[in-house]
Amino acid sequence: MLQFSNLRILIFALVLLSFTITDLFGQEPRISVAPRIGYGVQALDWSIAGNLDGTGPNIYSELIWEQIEGMNYGLQGTVRLLPKWHIVFDGEYQQTRKGRARDTDYNSDNRTSPFYDERFSSDEGYFYNYNVSARYSLPVLGPISPRILLGYEQLGNRLFLLPMPEDTENQDLRTTYQTDWYGGRIALELAYAYQSFYAVGSYGFSLHDYKAKANWNLIDNFEQPISFRHSALGLKHNATLHLGYRINDIWAVELSGNYITASTNYGLDELYTRNSGTLRTRFNGANFTQYSGALGIRVDF
Repeated sequence: MLQFSNLRILIFALVLLSFTITDLFGQEPRISVAPRIGYGVQALDWSIAGNLDGTGPNIYSELIWEQIEGMNYGLQGTVRLLPKWHIVFDGEYQQTRKGRARDTDYNSDNRTSPFYDERFSSDEGYFYNYNVSARYSLPVLGPISPRILLGYEQLGNRLFLLPMPEDTENQDLRTTYQTDWYGGRIALELAYAYQSFYAVGSYGFSLHDYKAKANWNLIDNFEQPISFRHSALGLKHNATLHLGYRINDIWAVELSGNYITASTNYGLDELYTRNSGTLRTRFNGANFTQYSGALGIRVDF
C-alpha cells in the first residue's frame, strides 16, 4: 500500500512538472540550428601619415583592397533558457577566391605627388565573423515581435598582395595584412510571421578594438614575420534580413542577406625595421565593407 501511494505521488509530481514546464516554456523549440551557404564581396582600405602629428604628408601610404570575393559559410544557433531569454551564436567564414589591391605612396598632402603606385592580385585569404549574444524578447507590437541583443563579437581578414599574372619579376611576393576587430555589440531584431512565411530583420552596432599586423616579405629592411602593426578604436554597423518558409514544425528554408560597414578613428602605426628600430607614425584609420547573400535551412528541436 505504501509503494502504491509513493507511485501516485511520483505520477502526480511528474504531471505537475510537465504542466510547469509547458507553462514556463510553452511550445517553442528549445534549440534552433541554421546552417547557410552563399557568396560575399568585401573591401578594405587604410592609410598612414608621414609622422605622429598626421603631417609630412597627411596621407603618406595607402592600401586599398577591392572586390574581395568568395564562398561564404554561416551557422546560427539559438538556445532558449527562459520564455523571453535566448543565447544566440552566429558565425561566418569566407574563403577568398579572387580580388585586387592597390598600394600608393605620396610626397604631398591630400594624395598628391605620388611616387609609388602599384596594383596587385589578392586571390587568397579569408574573412571570419562570430558573435555570442543574450537575446531578450520585448513586448509584441501588433504583428511585430521586437527583441534586443547584447553580446561579444569578433571579426577579421587575412588579405594578400600577390603578383599580377603579367608580373614576372616578383613571383615571390606574398605580402599579408591581417586584421582583428573585437568588442561588444548591441542589436535590435524585429520578427514577423504570416502563416508559413516569416521575416526577421536586425540592425546592430559594435564598438571594437582594431588590431592589425603585416608581413611585407620582399622589403629587406622590414622585419619578418611581423613588419608593422596597426591599432585603433573602431565602430561597426550591421544589418541583416532573413526571409523564411516553414515546411513543418521542424524544418524551414531561409534566404538571408547581410551588410557590414566598419571604420576606425586615428590610431598608431608601428613599423619594425632592421636598420632603424621601431618607427611610429599616425594611423589614419581603416574602412571595411561586406555584402553577402546566402541560402540555408533552419532546424528546430
